[in-house]
Amino acid sequence: MIHHPGEVLEILKPKDSDIKSADEDTLATLRMWDDNILTLVVDSKISNNVSVGDKVLVDYRPVEVPNNSNIQVIAKQLVTKVIKGKRAEAIWKEYRKFFEQQRQKPQTLVPRPPESYIG
Repeated sequence: MIHHPGEVLEILKPKDSDIKSADEDTLATLRMWDDNILTLVVDSKISNNVSVGDKVLVDYRPVEVPNNSNIQVIAKQLVTKVIKGKRAEAIWKEYRKFFEQQRQKPQTLVPRPPESYIG
């Protein structure tokens, strides 16, 4: 999945009176569709439009970042869309339904070959 829906639990703005920030990023603490809790950067274009309780989409498209002399590919992890109303509820409901179906499936473990001791 390239974009993941989440529900905003908290907004952390750099100029909030109870926050001392080293940058200008607005962060959102999210409960993701699969029950993970993440705190991610909100794109600056929408940072004034995000509220607690909103449904948002997080962009997980891969991006290349320099890593010493190599290039590493990582997921962007940026809140890029705020979705409101019936559309938000419909998307959230479908993802949660999918998550519950996956959770109820029996988990199958893939056997790993035994590790050899190298000492």
